[in-house]
Amino acid sequence: MLKLKDLQEFKQFLDSGAWADAFGHAEHELRLEMLEKIEELLAAADVADKVVGQVLFSQEGMTPVGETSSPLKKE
Repeated sequence: MLKLKDLQEFKQFLDSGAWADAFGHAEHELRLEMLEKIEELLAAADVADKVVGQVLFSQEGMTPVGETSSPLKKE
């Protein structure tokens, strides 16, 4: 299972521009590996969106109109 800390650190790596900088300085093979990891991350996010949506909507019904916040986020 992924650790939350790892996801947060990777998000920061992307947000900070460090990923883009590393990509710009990487050799061809490393660039391919970096792109492959991003593609896999995006594919996993798509699957997570689908599965979590199915689980939440099957247990709680549809989200009320106008309510857009995630049930997992603390407000």
